[in-house]
Amino acid sequence: MPANPDDIDAGSPISVKKSGSPIVPLLAVIILVPALVYAVMNFVIVPKIIEANSSHSEETSSHSESATKGHTAVTGLKETPVDFASLVVNLAGSGNTRYLRVNIVVASSDSKIGDHLKDHEAPLKDAAITILSAQTPESIETPAGKDVVRRNLMTSFNRLLGADVIGQVYFKEFVVQ
Repeated sequence: MPANPDDIDAGSPISVKKSGSPIVPLLAVIILVPALVYAVMNFVIVPKIIEANSSHSEETSSHSESATKGHTAVTGLKETPVDFASLVVNLAGSGNTRYLRVNIVVASSDSKIGDHLKDHEAPLKDAAITILSAQTPESIETPAGKDVVRRNLMTSFNRLLGADVIGQVYFKEFVVQ
């Protein structure tokens, strides 16, 4: 067999075809790779992230409920937990690409805390949105970061209500996306 393809006789049973332009395989790669990446992201990776966040929010929810019960037992005071707000905010420093979804519960020894929250709903929600949207994804990824946010919310809420009526702030849901 000759080493050079030009030395092959046209009548021989082995013939080598020279390929045409490399554009066809190049176009196939340019079209197929993004389509494959899109499909993997939408049908594999994103569902796994959503599932992980859902299970994390369920864990957070059950942790908050047990924390509420535990807080009452530790302090000896009967605290009334009240659902306050469910908020979605853009996080700082993320270029509006990351957001936080949070469901806030406040606990108080004041049995009329629900009435206080309704009377001051607008300024309390505004304060919560301001505090939450000032957070970066990195600042709230640790339990200590979440505790800082919790304390800031409690301090701000008590200031707006005019008294230290809120004893604790709990997160029933805390999802960063």
